[in-house]
Amino acid sequence: MNNWLKIALLSSLPVISSAHTISPFVLPEVFDTKASQNVSFQSAMTIEKFFVPSMNFKTTYLITEPDGTQKAVNPAATLKRFNVAEFDLPKEGTYRIRTVDAVGNSSKYALVDGHWLRVRPVRAPAANAAAKPEPKPEQKAQAAAQVATKPAQPPRVIAADQVPANAKTFEVKSHIIAESFVTKAKPSAIPAVTNKGFEVKLITHPNELYAGESLKGQVLYNGKAVKDLEVDVFKGASSYDVSAKREQPHVKTNAKGEFEVKFENSGIYLISTSYPEANADNTKKPQSEVFNYGLTVEVAE
Repeated sequence: MNNWLKIALLSSLPVISSAHTISPFVLPEVFDTKASQNVSFQSAMTIEKFFVPSMNFKTTYLITEPDGTQKAVNPAATLKRFNVAEFDLPKEGTYRIRTVDAVGNSSKYALVDGHWLRVRPVRAPAANAAAKPEPKPEQKAQAAAQVATKPAQPPRVIAADQVPANAKTFEVKSHIIAESFVTKAKPSAIPAVTNKGFEVKLITHPNELYAGESLKGQVLYNGKAVKDLEVDVFKGASSYDVSAKREQPHVKTNAKGEFEVKFENSGIYLISTSYPEANADNTKKPQSEVFNYGLTVEVAE
């Protein structure tokens, strides 16, 4: 099977609706190889978190070779939903593929009546929007009764044209980090963390995972442990395996920022997280930067 067909098959995993946060991924065509060949891979954002490309993001890639040599790689093809690229494996050992300087859409917030509200663009009215019929008196009464019985919730979003002129505003920058690992012949040490920015330090080698075993890691921000952070785990499945259990039990980091993901079955998994997590208390000012992280691994039988 050729490289491009493998990529196509991997990207044909089923789409299902999901309310989860969008996640980035890098998906190589193979995770373990003995051949002296190029390895193709794709990157994208996915809402489903099952390696179904939902939208593309602009990035280059940094390939770290087994001896620590680093090489920049540009996408060979940039499509609407995903990028495709490839790299050489001249040496035996483990290679890391990692996105570089990838950013998502920034979010703007405004402080209104003591709450930081996310500012959304003004929505233009639909050209052919039909006028809504006037609700019946009983429908109005029912709606009013529902509002009266629900506890008042502070607003979380405001339209750009509704922001007061003197309101304080604040912009949150979104960073996208996706990585994966490919081993030629036999595994070697993976790159050490730099203790700069958001990082996931892998304690278990990512190319030595087997069903019934675990992946252990540690989440760091500027070298310090990130505790109580939820880490999501999703399993890829083919379009023919409609009954597969894709969403796996999520885990949280402990006081040392450590987490453990147990794999009951073989397959390809996406392990993702976002830092910092959304704060339910919007009286507090948002963090200036948000990091969306995705790690793709293969678990052998």
